[in-house]
Amino acid sequence: MDRKLLSSFTRRSALTASALAALGGITLAPAAAQEATPTASEEPHRPVFLFVQLAEAGSWTPKADTPGVYTLRLSGVSGQTLFFSDRPDRIVGTVPIADFLEGLGFTPHTPPNAAAVVETPEGARDVLVIELWNPVLSQTFGDDATISLQYDARVLETYEGDNLTVWHGEQQDAELPSEFSNVSLFIDDCADMSNCWYIGETRAHTVGPLPGGPVETCWDSPAGWGCTPCLGKTYYDQRVAECNAAYPDECMGQCMVL
Repeated sequence: MDRKLLSSFTRRSALTASALAALGGITLAPAAAQEATPTASEEPHRPVFLFVQLAEAGSWTPKADTPGVYTLRLSGVSGQTLFFSDRPDRIVGTVPIADFLEGLGFTPHTPPNAAAVVETPEGARDVLVIELWNPVLSQTFGDDATISLQYDARVLETYEGDNLTVWHGEQQDAELPSEFSNVSLFIDDCADMSNCWYIGETRAHTVGPLPGGPVETCWDSPAGWGCTPCLGKTYYDQRVAECNAAYPDECMGQCMVL
């Protein structure tokens, strides 16, 4: 995928203003653990992030072959995804959108939660909290260069986290208009790894819950834009070993934690 993503300064400035207006007085929830250590009992502070993708317009369409699943299409997308953390860290940065999509992990088994804040054709504000997976990024070049982004999406019936609570409380129904504009897509922080998965040459599937609870993951930009185990690779490898020990027949020594 070509990482040379283009967007005009004027459009990006307008969309950023829209996103800041949508943010209001948002406060992010605290989280735990960042520095690599093999013991889960030592949990240093880590920042918790929200990610913002901006677009000029979008559409919301049911998928005919999959009940309850929608296609979220965004056009005029900014080439950079904004990330920020709350007090006391107050970290703000941007990451190229292709790197962000690859690093956060928009997979069907761990789809990130997101709040879509849009402007309806009537000029009203509409909010919907959803899950996102299978992103498809496309772009055109030249004088009229544009970036488009498509997700599979599902309405989140109950939200159990903290970072999107304010938007979930603002949601009035379980729909978006079929077309809308001025899109701010607020995406939740890295998901925990909670299940043991068998990873074979031709198939992959979950075999059961991770013994002892989830593995927390952290957005670790110095490591190259991605979600990595907060307590480090040694701790993660220990949890993989627990999976293989708990499900010997299903794992056959090839399980991973996802």
